[in-house]
Amino acid sequence: MRFPTSHEAWRDLYLLQVEGSVNGVQFAARCYLKSIMGNVEAVILGGQNRLARQSETIWMNGSMSYDLSKRRGDIQFSIYNWNCYSVNDIDNPFCHRNISSVSVFSIPAKSFKSGCRYTFRLQVFRDGNPNVSSQKMQAITVIEHKILEVTIECLRNCKNDFFTPSSKIHLRSNCINCGGQLVRYKWFVDGQLLVTSRDLALYIRSAPKEIRIKLIVYSKYGIYGRKVKTLFKNTGPRGGICSVYPRQGYEGITPFYPCCQNFGSLNGHKEYWYYAGSVLVGSCVDCNCEVYLPITSSIKVLVCDVTWACRTTWIEVKIIPLRSIPKNIHGLLEKGHMQRYLQIMQSAASHLTKAQSGLYLTRNLTNIPFQSRSSLARLANLTLTLAHRLYFVDQQKESLLTKMVKIINNNFERIKRNEEETFLMEKPFDNLRLACREVYEIIKRLCKDTPSPPMSVYDQYYRAFSTGKLDQSFVEKLVDETQKLAKDKSTSSWVMWLNSTWEMERLYRHLNYDRGLYRSDIIDPRKEMSNGVALEVQCFDTFPKKIVRVLSSDRIHMVLFARAVLNEVLKTDEGRVCLKLVSMKLKLNWWYPINKKPSTLVLSVRIYQREDNFTVQIPLNRSQIHMKTFITYDPEFDTEIRNSLISSTRSPRAISFSSTEVKNCLTEGTLQTHQEIRMYRMVLMEHTLLAVQFTTSTHKLQVVLRTKEKPSVREISNSKCTIPALTTNATILLRNNCHKADRAYIALRLYRDTSMGKADNSPIANGPARFAFVFQIRSCDTWQYSASLDNQKWLHYGCYPTMDLSVEKGIRCTCNVLGTYTDYLYYIPGVEVPIGVFQAAKLNILIILVYLTALLIILLWILWLYRYRSKLPSKTIRFPKFELDDESTGELHDVLISLRTGGRINAGTTASVHLSFRGQSQPVRHIEIMQDPENIFLKSNTTLYIWVRTRDIRIPTKVMVYHNNAGRFPMWFLRRIEVTDIQTGETQVFLARKWLEKGTLLMSSTLIYKQGDVRMFDVWKNRFMMSFEMFWINWSLWQPVTGSWRESAHYPRMSRAKRFCEFICKLLVNYTICASFFGVTTSENLHLMRSLFLNYKDIIVLTMICSFVNVMLQTMFNLVNYKFG
Repeated sequence: MRFPTSHEAWRDLYLLQVEGSVNGVQFAARCYLKSIMGNVEAVILGGQNRLARQSETIWMNGSMSYDLSKRRGDIQFSIYNWNCYSVNDIDNPFCHRNISSVSVFSIPAKSFKSGCRYTFRLQVFRDGNPNVSSQKMQAITVIEHKILEVTIECLRNCKNDFFTPSSKIHLRSNCINCGGQLVRYKWFVDGQLLVTSRDLALYIRSAPKEIRIKLIVYSKYGIYGRKVKTLFKNTGPRGGICSVYPRQGYEGITPFYPCCQNFGSLNGHKEYWYYAGSVLVGSCVDCNCEVYLPITSSIKVLVCDVTWACRTTWIEVKIIPLRSIPKNIHGLLEKGHMQRYLQIMQSAASHLTKAQSGLYLTRNLTNIPFQSRSSLARLANLTLTLAHRLYFVDQQKESLLTKMVKIINNNFERIKRNEEETFLMEKPFDNLRLACREVYEIIKRLCKDTPSPPMSVYDQYYRAFSTGKLDQSFVEKLVDETQKLAKDKSTSSWVMWLNSTWEMERLYRHLNYDRGLYRSDIIDPRKEMSNGVALEVQCFDTFPKKIVRVLSSDRIHMVLFARAVLNEVLKTDEGRVCLKLVSMKLKLNWWYPINKKPSTLVLSVRIYQREDNFTVQIPLNRSQIHMKTFITYDPEFDTEIRNSLISSTRSPRAISFSSTEVKNCLTEGTLQTHQEIRMYRMVLMEHTLLAVQFTTSTHKLQVVLRTKEKPSVREISNSKCTIPALTTNATILLRNNCHKADRAYIALRLYRDTSMGKADNSPIANGPARFAFVFQIRSCDTWQYSASLDNQKWLHYGCYPTMDLSVEKGIRCTCNVLGTYTDYLYYIPGVEVPIGVFQAAKLNILIILVYLTALLIILLWILWLYRYRSKLPSKTIRFPKFELDDESTGELHDVLISLRTGGRINAGTTASVHLSFRGQSQPVRHIEIMQDPENIFLKSNTTLYIWVRTRDIRIPTKVMVYHNNAGRFPMWFLRRIEVTDIQTGETQVFLARKWLEKGTLLMSSTLIYKQGDVRMFDVWKNRFMMSFEMFWINWSLWQPVTGSWRESAHYPRMSRAKRFCEFICKLLVNYTICASFFGVTTSENLHLMRSLFLNYKDIIVLTMICSFVNVMLQTMFNLVNYKFG
């Protein structure tokens, strides 16, 4: 009751007077009420300091100032005293004392000078009492360029820049001059970027003395504004003591007077809240309030200041139970004993067993205008007692509970008239909020079990519900319409459904009010789940000696680490240490598809001593951090798990799974015979964990799970991993510890003690064997702070999931990085792999015949070569009596001349070749090589040796070559000519390497070497090309057939047939080595499908073995050729 001040008997006292007459006798009663008025508070929108542009109008807004003794909708102050001061611009006509007396006024553009600072002071007084006042100051700095004027609005737990731990802080950004342009937000808490939305919801369980919050707002045009707000920790009331009189009494009858004194607080007046167990039984601001208690051993007292910072204490009492219910309890209402009446009703309801008794007991409650918060708590407790006592559901119970919910809703409505409904989010009403939520769940179940009205009525109700037009008058209209639909039928159940559903909706609206300041676990699909930030800070004066276990404020994450982590991060083990956990619920907008969409739960861990200066993640080389996430959160998936926390058997701290997602990814299969095998594959990302969850298995199965390559038959037969028969929950784990993604395979068959080759292929008994499983992927990621701002992203490195069979109680990660983490899980379907390759190896007759035919052809080829191509590849011609034509008189020397043709096609000739030798002081000698065109010996790749004894030819000399250009091949290729003096051991080499067609070729050379000299002819490029050509022709099976091995003096008398046989021997030896290396072809290696023809490791090993054997063979051939060639 709010009387105007003109009715005061004296200051802060209100007079209530009741007059009446009985039998002509007049009587009157007076009651004086002492009113404790709240403070007044001046507020200037924009904070203590702000920037303003010179070319824009400056608005001064003090309309947010308030008087706690008035309603929010009332006019708070009649006069607002504004004053302006400036040190830089003293004579400015727009800055002076008493500049305005209204709540909002403006300063014209270009009235203030750029670079000057102007201080505005707002002072407000309570109407009727000028002794109660408040003032605020705001300093404005005028600038030339454009900025965004940003303010931070306090919505919850931040009043007067104080915050209470273990309670949510809610801040909102407001931009004064943004207009309609699109802006972006960045909220920083102690220098760390947390969210990018307009609102900052921060839950702090424990924190240091202050928290620095910075807001930066950007526009798409590059203009920005910033605001800094520092919140100080509110310690709440301190000291004091509480007592109660009397210390002993009867249940619901004896009035108890609790009294709390000497509590100190820096934030205004204190209020005392009294609880019996979890039920709020009353509140008071002094020692003159009475409460009536149920059976309890203590009174819980919550001492709170005006910012809802509270302290808890207890008072011991002794309550004697009632042996019987007082007869005339309804007479208590006539005497005004409301609390006593509700307590006795609560005691009586705890003994009821029939709904009819409950209706009789509560028949007068609808006539009582309950309007206090303690009565709301007692009514909620009474409703729960009736719902639990009346176990069986019938129409009378439905009617009783609907009536009780209606009374609760009416109580909410009356509270809402006098104060904001947001009181439910404050600490004294935590248990009241839970009780109302449980009442909601009860009435919700009743509505589901009640038959719905006809479709016409139901459609109207649902249409009004969807459009927001559902109210009491509309429901009454539907009730009348329902009763007229079926006059001959009972419509009580339909009417009951309308009334109970409407009361359920009313209660829902009270528990889920607007502005997003509070949101219960009753989720409305019409509203979107808001983001949240929870901050947990713990400080130690000395380093902890044991394992540190820290739970985040929102109870979503837990972090465990040893002292070694602190030593590695801080580089010391002495002094003060602080731990900060920031838990965020964000919309990450990942690029993953829907079935792989990660969780939106992010955790940041910081370790520091005095100040948190974290800028980049810190690698941990000698220690690890263990993290556990208790829940998952996905806004698109949460609609599937919005079941009641009261009725559900699932723990509130549990991982939630989407049954639809599991069903879509479920892999089902059957096994018909004992030899049948099923195999499936999927891609496992780096540092992720694969959990294969079997949901169905009719028979015992033998399973192999591995990465990279398909499991072999031997692995499957020898596997010790089994899936029990008739299982519904079996899990196999596999983790990819590599730095790249890889394929994972799972193979399964019916369990047998014998190998697959020995198992019969008979049908399975009681078959077929059915199974079903799903691939679950778990991953832990870290945020890459070390990259540039545009390239920062989530990394799979740094954290990896632990090998836990079940994650229903949380996902655990082990991290070797200190930074920001997230973890998530998702399901993917498996891809079946063909299993025909597991059949036993069989001989292929066609392949055997091909190999035998090739071997026979090679043998016949060898015989043909031996018979027709066994001639020597070189020829020696000796000229006897050549020395008789000498003109010189010196010593007689033996001269060996070698002429070598090329290895190309048609490199030989049918013409007669003439050689002329001439020196500086030597006579000219001629040698003519005559050829029969029908039987030539100067063929391609042929060496012709000419042996003469002479005194005229000496080294050095010159050679002239010409021919008669006759025959079928007049053009021939001359490789080189060598002249060797056997007596002196000198050799002169003439390199030609050209085609000879007409004319003569005169050659001179300085390539002279003696016996034992090692000389390299020509450049390295030509030598390499010649060697490559020789080896390529040899090993491609062309040279052994058409010519000899070139440039080799080791095999002067080795025929082509012998060379070919040597080549075939080497090939057969290499083939034998390769066949021995890979072993016999079996069913175990048939199915290996290589991406390359050979593995690089096999190539290296085979090359080393074959090279060593070839060297041994070549040595043996050299010895044989030396002895028998």
